[in-house]
Amino acid sequence: MFLVRMGPRFLFIRTENIDQVTNYLEEALKGESTDIWKAFEKASDNSTLCFITGLNHEKTRVEDAKRIVLVNEASTIILGSIINSHKCNLLDRVDLGPASVVMRIAGNEEKLINKLKEMFLGKAVGLIEGIGLGERDDTIIAFTNKAINGPVAPENFLETKILIPKPIREVQQILRLEGLRLITQALDDSHWYELRINIYDSSGRYEENYKRLMFILSKLEIGMILGESWTKDYAVMLFSVLTYQVRLFTFFTPYEVKKILMALEYTMDGKRLVDYDLYYKNKKVHWHETSKNKDRKTKLEMSISYRKSLYEKLKPEDIEILENMEKNLI
Repeated sequence: MFLVRMGPRFLFIRTENIDQVTNYLEEALKGESTDIWKAFEKASDNSTLCFITGLNHEKTRVEDAKRIVLVNEASTIILGSIINSHKCNLLDRVDLGPASVVMRIAGNEEKLINKLKEMFLGKAVGLIEGIGLGERDDTIIAFTNKAINGPVAPENFLETKILIPKPIREVQQILRLEGLRLITQALDDSHWYELRINIYDSSGRYEENYKRLMFILSKLEIGMILGESWTKDYAVMLFSVLTYQVRLFTFFTPYEVKKILMALEYTMDGKRLVDYDLYYKNKKVHWHETSKNKDRKTKLEMSISYRKSLYEKLKPEDIEILENMEKNLI
């Protein structure tokens, strides 16, 4: 489960040869010309956003860019490639912008952001504003409540970012030591949940249903697995069934996790796949506890509704993988 990761670097290139530099980045480094929002939607922690501008700027900003090229390489590799290819004559000046960090948060978002501003003597900025104001020894922290194991779309970032007058190595070191504590303090109850998920399949397809569960927990970055084992579950008084138990450590509430489990118990067209029972503090979390509506739906209706919500959180390719995993279970 990732709570903090590197974001893309920003490279400002001043040149009279806008088209030639753009073509070089595209052809030699497999770059992609795009706009800034689409670039962030595709950028990873290994990416660099190259802002290609004209010459007549005292300090280049995002708004000055004639072209924006996303390159999935570090800025040092880009500069090394330009030098080794003897293309330096195309450039007038190159400046590194601030480094960036993506941080996943939960609970009281404003409380955590204010605490980080105080710790780092940071300034609240918008994304484009922060890139323009920041220098190479500064760092921008962008926040999201979504999973950060891949690119994060701009609409999934919180509006406030922090520009910090510290280099990335110092920010990373502090967040490695303090990040988990700060996130925990921002949670509504200031604690994580230790949950037990019991998998039961009358057809004995435990491995298939375990893999589906792990796939979704991983894609959504729900939490950390503390342990796994076979155990007995007493579905009916004095009658036990063998189940496979997964212990999960998460900042998601038991009810949020139960909704995900219910989504995986049925297909979109209502076919039953498996039983995923959830326990918190040795008490079973029942399906009807996930809804606060007075107009109760059936478990099947709620499960299908939760599956629709689950699909909204997954990429199309992840949905395809999940449904392929389920074909042999129907």
